[in-house]
Amino acid sequence: MKKMFLAAITALALCSYGYAYDDEDEYEEDEESTEEVTKAPAVEEDEEEEEEAAPVKTEKKKKKKKKKSGPAVNGADGTLGFQLNLIDALDNDGSEKFYLTYKLAPDMELSLIFGFYHNGETTAEANGMEQDMGDDNTQIQIGVGFDYFVAQELLPISLGGEFLFTHVGEDHNMIDFGFWGGFRAKLVNNLYLTGKLGLAFNYESQTEFQDGPGEGGIEVDYSRFSFGLKTGVFISWFFI
Repeated sequence: MKKMFLAAITALALCSYGYAYDDEDEYEEDEESTEEVTKAPAVEEDEEEEEEAAPVKTEKKKKKKKKKSGPAVNGADGTLGFQLNLIDALDNDGSEKFYLTYKLAPDMELSLIFGFYHNGETTAEANGMEQDMGDDNTQIQIGVGFDYFVAQELLPISLGGEFLFTHVGEDHNMIDFGFWGGFRAKLVNNLYLTGKLGLAFNYESQTEFQDGPGEGGIEVDYSRFSFGLKTGVFISWFFI
């Protein structure tokens, strides 16, 4: 009996120990499964947040790029160049002017104007006798011009003006100033054609000595003020 009783108690103890061990394994498995379930959504949420944040960053980059692109600037491509007014050059009156143009900004140009012309003395001959007419003179022109180009892709609009001082011989001077507006077209690389129309003003003064009573004659001062519309066609070549 004692042996049977001890055997029964031993069997019950082993059964209870095995049952308790199985419960612990199941409890550990349940904890691991719950941890995986709780971790998985967190990872998925992080991935979703990263995917949503990525388009926002790309959109910001695109916006920044769009801000950098501004309107096209239609000044000349070069920095330093020559200009010539074709109307003055074809007039054959010796009043050709040359413009040395410097680009201050992409849409602003400043020009120095220079002209030089010497008119020789006229000699009259009749019956073997010669006489000098005394009409020789040297014409010097110095001035400055300014042009501002409005941004436009088809034809750049130019707005500006110029001031010119002309010395024609002794005691004979002229002052010209005006305001221009026009269009510039690109012919080839660094070569441009500009048509201008504006309002021009001219002031001319001259002093002459005429024979009269008294010693040395009479000193006569002449002056004249004129204004009107004026046109110009400029060919520009930027070599630097």
